[in-house]
Amino acid sequence: MVIQIEPGFRITLPDNFRTSLRVGDEVIVVANASGAITLIPKTRALEILEQTAGLWAGRADVPEEGIEYVNALRPGRRLRDLGQRDASDAESH
Repeated sequence: MVIQIEPGFRITLPDNFRTSLRVGDEVIVVANASGAITLIPKTRALEILEQTAGLWAGRADVPEEGIEYVNALRPGRRLRDLGQRDASDAESH
């Protein structure tokens, strides 16, 4: 499918791409190294992140220091970047 970039660098999404979007929704825009652009509804990205938050917590096969190590590597950065957690809240997850 080919669409045209309109004045102001706007595009109109074809109907078949609108099923999960509404006017006014926020989307995350990601471009890869080859220039492919992906639009991800912010609400969907948050749902996925919330489902995986604390995934290792309470597992008998993962030592406690393993959880602390992972928390130190990425202390909720993705949720914080999306404005869903502040740094102090992220440390507790």
